[in-house]
Amino acid sequence: MWDTYSSGKDTTPRSSIGRTVRIAVFAAVGIVIFLLVSNQAVNLFLNVSEFGSVFTKTVYYSILSGLILAAIALVRVNFVHRHSIVWYSFQVVTNLVGRGERQQKNLSYTEFHMSPLSFGVWQVTKVVLLAPLFGNIVFGMAMEYMADGNDIGLGSIGRIFSIPFTDVPADGSFTTESIIPLVPSLTMVIPPLLAAVGVRLLVYVGVSGAISIVSAYINDVSDRKPRFLSYISTVEIIIGTVIFWAGFTVFFSSAIDYNTRYIIAGALALGAAFIAFGFLDKRRARVIIYPAKKHIYSRFIAVAAVVVVVSSIVFINAGIAEAKKVEWRGPYISQEIAVNRYAAELDDIKIVNYDVKPPSVSPSDIRPIVDENRDTLNNIRLWDQEAATSKLKPELGQRNDIVFADTDILRFDSTMVWTGTTTPKLPDTARGNEWFNGHLVYTHANTGLKMLEADTGNLVDEAKFFEQRRIYYGESGTEGIFSKAWSAYPVGRTSSTEIDGFFYNGTGGVDVSPPLSWVFEPNFMLSYPDTPIHVMRYKDIHDRMELLYPFFAYDFAFGESVTPTFQKVDAFPVTDGTNTYWMMPLIVGLDTSHVPWGPPFMLKLVGYALIDTYNGDVQVIVTGDDKFSEVFYEQYKELGATRDVPAWLEKQIRYPEEMFVWTIAKFNRYHVMDPKTFIEGTKFYDIPQDQSRDVPPYYIVTKPQGFEKSEFVGFQSLELSGSQSKNLVGYMIVQNDLGRLGEMTFYSVPQESPTKLIGPTAAREALEKDREYKNIKTLLQGNPKLGENILYKIGDEEVYFIPVYTASTAGGVVSQIGTIAAVGASVTGNFYVGLGDNPVQAFENYLLKSAGQEPSDQVPPSTGGNVTDIDVQGRIAALEKLFEDAGIQVLRPTAISAPLEFREASVSYKSEDESDAARQSVNDFIGKFAPQGGRVFEWQTDSTVNFGVLQSVDGIVEVHYISVEVG
Repeated sequence: MWDTYSSGKDTTPRSSIGRTVRIAVFAAVGIVIFLLVSNQAVNLFLNVSEFGSVFTKTVYYSILSGLILAAIALVRVNFVHRHSIVWYSFQVVTNLVGRGERQQKNLSYTEFHMSPLSFGVWQVTKVVLLAPLFGNIVFGMAMEYMADGNDIGLGSIGRIFSIPFTDVPADGSFTTESIIPLVPSLTMVIPPLLAAVGVRLLVYVGVSGAISIVSAYINDVSDRKPRFLSYISTVEIIIGTVIFWAGFTVFFSSAIDYNTRYIIAGALALGAAFIAFGFLDKRRARVIIYPAKKHIYSRFIAVAAVVVVVSSIVFINAGIAEAKKVEWRGPYISQEIAVNRYAAELDDIKIVNYDVKPPSVSPSDIRPIVDENRDTLNNIRLWDQEAATSKLKPELGQRNDIVFADTDILRFDSTMVWTGTTTPKLPDTARGNEWFNGHLVYTHANTGLKMLEADTGNLVDEAKFFEQRRIYYGESGTEGIFSKAWSAYPVGRTSSTEIDGFFYNGTGGVDVSPPLSWVFEPNFMLSYPDTPIHVMRYKDIHDRMELLYPFFAYDFAFGESVTPTFQKVDAFPVTDGTNTYWMMPLIVGLDTSHVPWGPPFMLKLVGYALIDTYNGDVQVIVTGDDKFSEVFYEQYKELGATRDVPAWLEKQIRYPEEMFVWTIAKFNRYHVMDPKTFIEGTKFYDIPQDQSRDVPPYYIVTKPQGFEKSEFVGFQSLELSGSQSKNLVGYMIVQNDLGRLGEMTFYSVPQESPTKLIGPTAAREALEKDREYKNIKTLLQGNPKLGENILYKIGDEEVYFIPVYTASTAGGVVSQIGTIAAVGASVTGNFYVGLGDNPVQAFENYLLKSAGQEPSDQVPPSTGGNVTDIDVQGRIAALEKLFEDAGIQVLRPTAISAPLEFREASVSYKSEDESDAARQSVNDFIGKFAPQGGRVFEWQTDSTVNFGVLQSVDGIVEVHYISVEVG
């Protein structure tokens, strides 16, 4: 690749060993490239075959951006000197290796020149080879968008250079006019451009200059003529370039204040001075070896002058600003507030001054208040996620090959349902057969989903909501194998090795024929040498989306007060009545560190993806109205992206918790719009803590102030940052109905309000100290555990509803509710706690206590389930008597478990009208399974009592039982 050198070049024939080294280098590079290409070729081919243009579009953006940025960073334009660091290094290595046969003096870096043709070819080669390292899909998308004739504000980017030198006003008007129009270009285009230019300066000024100095010094020392002034001149140019570039990048910094203009001016002046000194000294170095003292002094004086002047101005301004923060820092803080409010769309949040009323009700009004709010009271969310998951686990039965990946709160109209979605796992006993089981057997979750009502805890028949329940594409959770293994089956199979022998007939995956199937998985070369294999890859929905749409965010950190927890973006199941989909929010994180006064990043909700649980198809719905959403939609609408939300989705859609949390984090600080108050820091908010962890937002059906009817909303309470009282300053809600999706309202409690709104910790403490609760707690079975304390507005009353579970939710033990507490949240000094077996009774007792009345009689807490009604106990006793009359002993074990369970009958016995049918079913059960007497086992679940007998068949214990719903 190199042909000619300087006029003093060595024309001696190159040594054979040098040629051998070059050939070896080329061969090694070729082998590495071949291995890399062959390793990726199969997956690339399958991705193109399965996903088509959706996949190739991201590849195109990556290639386009990589070529542009690599060209900016790596292409040399100096065709006069035609230097190359790489090929100069090869030449030096070759000469060093060949010195055993022939001594050859190494050329200095400045004397090394490539031929024009080789130089041009090498520039293209560098860009092509290294373009993948510079790929930036968002940048490529923006370039394509602009190439189509669209504008993202890049033409106005020149304004950025005047911002540090502008005297900004005391309000945010400057940001609105000068900064916000630049945000699209400053987030999508400028960051990768600055990075590419930085790489260029590093390589062609820093590295190239260092190599030039070292090579020249080695040759000069061998000639005993070191030219120190020449080396110094190069160092001056490198230092000057670094300082100048640092000053230039400050224009694109988020930290701009009253001193920024002086720092920029000083850095540019100092950098230019060093560069000028370098070129001057380079000219003198032609005849002067050592620098003269006056030259050294002049440089030190110039540098010292700039540093002293700039430092003096900065320190003086800082001192003045320390005493006059509002006058000096106020205008810049106003811009910071404006930029961050724009980034988080805080101006769209409606703020309502909420006058909290103390509990004041007359006894005669209690019953009307309860009746008026009965709909809300009958829809209180009593079961939290942990308790719901625990209660659902037994519904998986005796299975060790399936687990819950996640449990989500769903709403169908006004009904809230906890839905546990399952994922396959390899049984611990399947060691040694992992490949077969992971790829050919446990291909999907055949159980699909399990559901229970969030208010009552009653199990729900999932078939009523989800017709399609087999999950081939889903979440992996912590134990699932979707993210670890692909699945496959031979095309044209007549038998199936999948779970329960199921034959997959969907459209997910791709057929792979031999010999490509052998390359994909060598085991297929021996097991299916001539049979095409249907392969299903990227079965974890997060992995699948990250492959197709890698520019969206799929991992989030939650928690600021304590160590944050990391989790995947939350996806939840929805249905159109026939098919089941995962609904995944599409959130993009844009780098705003180069936006003046901007945050490190900003999140934008672009829309949602609907991922078919059976076929893996992805439908993208764009709901965002920001610039990135517009760019994304314009580029992907031809591939099926739409702005039309299906009608069936309107009542299932939900605003993402990730966006809700991020917006609140910004609101906690930037709801303060007055610079003086912002500087004082007395009005910032925090998320309350309960049991040493941040209280997460929760989704409930409630009727906030100003609403005409109850709605499914997201709810987050807030407290004053650093306050010892831990009272709430208000709470934020976000609406989820499609017409108002994402609209937020903050209910602000006035600071001077005589009535305080207590936080969740205070509510829990009030319950723990309540005398009546202490008495009931001693009667509760097992280890009582308090559930989530959720704040509701019932009429004019703010009340925390806290369920008390009668068993720990750890270890998969089913939780039962022993009692329910209603704790008054609006207080003036006294705390009122009402207890009951349901929210209506608990709320009524709370009102009675606040009115100075005795609460209604409490039903003793359940010790074996939720069945506590006296009439219910009478019906159970009647059923038990049927067994006793047949000579059968009724036993009540602490727990019952058998490898196989068979429910032989299920009957309702809620009233005497159903008595005859229930008695007949029990007698039929006795006649079939216990005709000779013996014993029967009784256990209760919720409002159902079960009677079962154990039998051993071929050495396997089976339980056969009848279920009677009595409550």
